[in-house]
Amino acid sequence: MKKYYLISLATGLIMLFILQLLSYINYLLLDQGVMNGLLDKTLLLKTPLIIIPLIFIAFSIVGLIIDYLHHQK
Repeated sequence: MKKYYLISLATGLIMLFILQLLSYINYLLLDQGVMNGLLDKTLLLKTPLIIIPLIFIAFSIVGLIIDYLHHQK
C-alpha cells in the first residue's frame, strides 16, 4: 500500500513542476513581447489549478502517516 502513496506523491510533485514550468514559459513569452497579458512569474500557481497537485500530495502525506502509525502498533 505504501507504493501507492509514493506514486501519488510523485504525481503531485510532477504536476506542480509542470504548472510552475508553464507559468514561467508564459512569463518569458510576455516578457519578450510575443504575447500580451499580465507579467507574473507565478500566475498559474495563483489559479484553482493548484488544487489538483495539492490533493495528490495531501493524499500521499496522510496515507504515509496512517501507514506509519499503523506499523507502530
